[in-house]
Amino acid sequence: MIDFNDFKDNAAPENEEENNHIYLTDEEGREYPFDLLDIIPYEGDDYAIFYPADETEEDDDEDTEVVILKVIHHEDDSVEFEGTDDEKTLDAVFNQFMENMRAAFEEDGHGDGCGCGHCHE
Repeated sequence: MIDFNDFKDNAAPENEEENNHIYLTDEEGREYPFDLLDIIPYEGDDYAIFYPADETEEDDDEDTEVVILKVIHHEDDSVEFEGTDDEKTLDAVFNQFMENMRAAFEEDGHGDGCGCGHCHE
């Protein structure tokens, strides 16, 4: 199990050399590295926003999507991540994540965008 506080307290690394890689396992037992981008509270639950850690600049040309997983808290402070098919929840969580990103970029003096060349709307 993963200690949720390790991720929650470090959801935004201060420099690019730090990371929040977590390995998620698919149904066939293969592990894939992801970066934890944010934790979004929604209707009494927490949702983790992940981005594939092994993406390259070539992959940036494609529409790589974030992965949104519900955080299941256990009494021993460990967590599990669980997928959801609820489109309303996924849309609401993603929209809040994008709003947080916009606010962070504006706060950092980046104005309307981050300069990455992608549309964030």
